[in-house]
Parts: sequence; C-alpha cells; structure tokens
Amino acid sequence: MHDNDLTILLFVVFALLLGTLIKVMMRNYRLPHTVMLLLVGIVTAAVTRAGWLELEVIDSILHQVGNIDPHLILYLFLPTLIFESAYSMEPHLFFRIAPQIILLAIIGLIISMVLSALAIQWLLPWGFGVALLFGALVSATDPVAVVALLKEKSSRKRLETLIEGESLLNDGTAIVFFSIFYGFVLGTTTEVHALPVIGKFIWVVSTGLLIGAGIGWMVLWIIGKLINQPLIEISLSIGAAYLTFITAESIHASGVVALVALALLFSTIGRIRISPEVTHFLHQFWEMMAYVANTLIFLIVGIVIVLQINLDSPRLWLILAVLYVLLTLIRFISVLLLMPILGRIGIGITREKGIVLVWGGLRGAVSLSLALSIARDTAIPVDIRDQILFLAAGIVVLTIVINGSTMEWLLHLLKLDRLPPAKELSVQKAKESLNLQLNEFLRQKASKPFFDKLETDSLGRLIEDPCKDGSCSLDRPPLQEDIDVAFMRRLLEIERSDYWRQFEEGCIGRKAAFKLSRSVEQALDNRPEIAPRPELDHIFTVPSCPGLLHHIPIIRKFIEEWFFSRLSLGYDIARGFIEAQEEMRRHIDKLCPNPEICRRVEEMIDLNCSQALGFTSYLGEKHGPLVKKLQIQSTRRLLLNHERYLVWKMQHDGVLEEAEAQHLIKEIEDQMMRMRKWKGKKDSV
Repeated sequence: MHDNDLTILLFVVFALLLGTLIKVMMRNYRLPHTVMLLLVGIVTAAVTRAGWLELEVIDSILHQVGNIDPHLILYLFLPTLIFESAYSMEPHLFFRIAPQIILLAIIGLIISMVLSALAIQWLLPWGFGVALLFGALVSATDPVAVVALLKEKSSRKRLETLIEGESLLNDGTAIVFFSIFYGFVLGTTTEVHALPVIGKFIWVVSTGLLIGAGIGWMVLWIIGKLINQPLIEISLSIGAAYLTFITAESIHASGVVALVALALLFSTIGRIRISPEVTHFLHQFWEMMAYVANTLIFLIVGIVIVLQINLDSPRLWLILAVLYVLLTLIRFISVLLLMPILGRIGIGITREKGIVLVWGGLRGAVSLSLALSIARDTAIPVDIRDQILFLAAGIVVLTIVINGSTMEWLLHLLKLDRLPPAKELSVQKAKESLNLQLNEFLRQKASKPFFDKLETDSLGRLIEDPCKDGSCSLDRPPLQEDIDVAFMRRLLEIERSDYWRQFEEGCIGRKAAFKLSRSVEQALDNRPEIAPRPELDHIFTVPSCPGLLHHIPIIRKFIEEWFFSRLSLGYDIARGFIEAQEEMRRHIDKLCPNPEICRRVEEMIDLNCSQALGFTSYLGEKHGPLVKKLQIQSTRRLLLNHERYLVWKMQHDGVLEEAEAQHLIKEIEDQMMRMRKWKGKKDSV
C-alpha cells in the first residue's frame, strides 16, 4: 500500500473515532455535533500550521486532506448526503410543501444571488460576472446542523421538511447558475442573456429529473423481482445513487436534482418494491452513511479552510465581517419578499418559522467545494481566486459556528422547541396510557417469586410529567377545534402505519398497501377527516362491462383477467381497510380528548367499515367462487409469511442452527416467488 493511501485510511479511522468521541461528550451540551467537528478541524489544522505540534504522521495526514480535490467532495460525499436527506423525508409532506420549496430554491436563490453579487461588487472591485459567480456559490445553503436540531429538539416536521427541502433543491440551483456564470468569467461566454439562461436552467433541471426517474424505475424494477435480499437491494441503492449523480453531471445536467428525484422514487414507489424486511435496514444503512459523510466532510472543511487560505490580510477580515452581516440581511430580504406568497401556498408559514428560515441559511460543503474549484483554475487571476476562497470559507465558518450554535436558543425564544398545544395534549394522553400499561406490567411481575418483595406503589409514576413543574405551561389553552384535529390526525397516522404493518406481515399486497396509504395521506390534507373516503369509492364499486364484448373470445379473455384483477385488488383493500379501522378503534379510549369527538370518530369508523363490508358481502353473494379463490390465495400468503417468522424464531431460540434455518427460509421464499409469478397480472400481490 502506498503511503498516500495509508494516510487517507488513517484519516478516515481517526475522523470516525474522533467524531464518535465528540458526539458522546457533547450529548448534553447545546453545541451541535457538526459545529464541534468543524471547530476541531480548524483548531487541529491551526495548531499544526503554527508549528506547535510537530508529528510527521499528523503533518502527512493534514497535508493530504488539506489539498483534497474539490471534485472529490462533490462526487464522493454529495450523493450520499443528498440521497439520504431526500430519502428520509416524508414524501407526502414534501410534495405538499413542494410549491414553497421550489419558490425558495429558485426565486429565493436568484434574489439572494443577485443581491450578493451587488454586495460583493460594492466591497471589492470585481467585474459583475465574477460577482455573480460568487453570488451563486455563496447562496447554496447547507442546514445540516439546523435540521439535526429540529429533529432533536422539536416535532416541527413541516418546518424541518421546508428547510431541508429548500437546501436540497437550492444546492442544485446554485450549481446550475455557477456553471452558467463560470463560462462568462472564463471568457468562453461573452454575453449573458435572460432567455438562454432560463432555457439552459430548464434543460439542466428537467434532464436531471428524467435521469433520476429513469434510473430509479430501472433499479426498483429489479429490486421488485427480489424477496428479502438485503445485501443486493442495498447495494443496488448505492449504485443507483452514484450512477445517477455521475450520469447527470457527465452530460452537464443537475446531479443534485437527479438524486432528489431518485430518492423520492425510492421513498414512494420503492416502499412497495423493496422487500419489507429490508426497508428498515435500508433506512439505517443510509443514516449511517450520512453520519460518516458528515463526520468526514466537516473535519475536512475545517482543515482545508486553515491550510489553503491566506489568513494574513486584515482588510479581507474586515470585508468578511461586513459580508456576513450583508448576507444575513440579504437572506432576510429574500424570505421577506416571498413571505406573502409562502403564506398562501403549500401549508403556509408563520412569522416565527420565517425567522428560523432566515437564520437557518447556513453555508457548507457545496459552497466551499465550488470555491476550491475556482481557486485551482489558473485562468482566473490569482488575487481574485484567493479572495473568493477566503470569503467563501469565512462565510461557511461564520454561518455554521454563529447561526448553527445559536439556533437552539432561537428556537426556544420563538417557542418552536416545544410541541403545538393541541399536539402536546395528545402526547400527554399517550404518556398516561403508557404509564397505566407499565404499572399493569409491574403488578403482573410482582406476582412472580423473584419479585414477591416488590412494592409497586413505592415506584411511583413511571413516566414523569414534564409539565408538572410548570416548565412547559401553555401561553393559551388550545382551541377545542385544534384538539379535535390533532386527535384525528394521530388516529390517521395510526391507520397508515397499520397498512404498512399488514404489508410487512403479508396480510395485504403491494397495490393495496400503496392505495390505502395514499387514501390516508389525502385524508390528512387540509383538515383531517377519518370518513368519508371518496378516493376509495371506485374501489368499492363492482365494475361493469358491455355484454356484447363478452361474446368476442379474445376480448372476453382480457376482460375476465381484468375483472379478476380489479375485484381481487378491491377485496384486498377492503380487508386491510377494515383491519386498520379496528386498529384505530382500539386507540380511541387511550387518546380520547373528550366524549363528543370520540363519539364522532366511532361513527366515522363505523361508516368506513360498513362501506367495505358492503362491498365484500356483495362479492360473496354474486361472485362466491372468486371470493373463495381470493381467500385461498390470501391464506397461502399469510401462512408462508408466518412460517418464515416461525423458522426465524426457532433459529433465534437455538432450536435450529443458522445454516439449517437459512435453508428452510430459502425454500419458503422460493415458494413466495413462485406464488408471485403464478399470479402475475391477475393479482395485486
């Protein structure tokens, strides 16, 4: 192994160990993990640069990392970070907020880019082309620390999705404009006109979407042919992510947009194509990949900033301080100008969330990697290259350190670090139910010989009420309407989760799970309603066909196959729908905020059940043989899934050795595959 290869390997090992140590040590502190990693990278490089720590191994590692190719940052880390971020988002919520995300990521970025160009041109004697180039790279946001804090400190899923979604598409937009203005700065493009720029932007984005969607469909089609093959399915997801980004960038399309399209396809259609047993593992794998990438990239950014930048110009330091204030003001102006529109599209936005959006405009690895690519281009004057790299790196550090480290304080000040009042009451009801179940569990344990001396009353309340000391008292009690909405929203989330549970256990097929889940998402839009479900009306209606067509032999065959497929899907949906309604009913007493809304919910559940039962009863009367066939198929599917679970349990309990269990599981999965192929287009499985 070459020394350079060993140096990089040592850096990766040390970085992961250091990142883990920092995460453990900073667990109870407010400073975000990513901010601390950046500071550690800066301090380590600064100490080495000053000559205070002279170790050949460390000098070699820092030298290799400090001279990293900027394209390596984009091509190695960006596909992992973009794919994981988009894949982990709630797709239904993302599409609801998409108008706001697109507005911020395109119009908002253009406003920020132009104003930033004017600001830097006022501070330094650059041409407008260079200023626009700098404006494009410095407008790319990277709110890793902000989103991590939102996930940890609050349940503001909508705000989290808005900030994260903007940063995903914002990066793609910034890179597109950066590439457009790069040619202008180098002289390969003599003029920049609005229409050609708009046309190229549309082509770059739309081509990226097509590439991401095309590769996604192809890979998911392959995955759909597999059953419980975690290594293959996860390997295909990795290959798809990097192939998508490299393919898009190689033809000068937007690799970021292509990755977002790919990831959203995985989180929607992929939910029914990826094996249920692999889905959770796949999420955990990409979370781990993103953690490793973030650990490495923030350390690298800190080291690169210190080792590659000339820090001895007092004038540039002053310009940097002024530029930071101006860019924060520009971010505020761009959001403020768009607030009237943002409040009327998507899910709307409040003043408090707008403030978080402004302060959450952190700059990160994309801005720095673009600046590094400029710094290595000898076609640009050296003084301009140095100034761009210094200012871009300085803005990255200042926004991450200042904005990132104060975000928790801002969330607390705006009271966004707590749940909305109605949702808080819903959580409290869940905690009370959990406490009762735990106490019942303890009472049962107390009857056992090894716990016969235990006095359960001495344990007190197992789940302490966080509001008992008044620390989370509400400024105003929630409106009854808000409480009712939160209650029904919680029940609908339970219903949606139950559909995916049924799918994982083999109780319902792929199409049924997808359509039922979509029906819940439509019910969650605007004011959540448990019933009626108009989107299922056509499913619970027996189709009819002109009698004349039945006398044509070829057409009759296709009609019979279509009729069988249509009714089998409806039967599958009806069965899963009724089971999920009963699952909701079991949670009413635990979460009920008041008797009136509980009575209304019971009536709506009864209405849903009667609709589905009416459909199945009609099928039983008019198409008895068909229903019998469907029941046989469903039972076979359930038995195979349960048999596989029993084999796994026997292996877990030591009854079977691993090789023996895997052999039996393979036989069961082969039967599942034959069953799926045999049904073909006739069934929804």
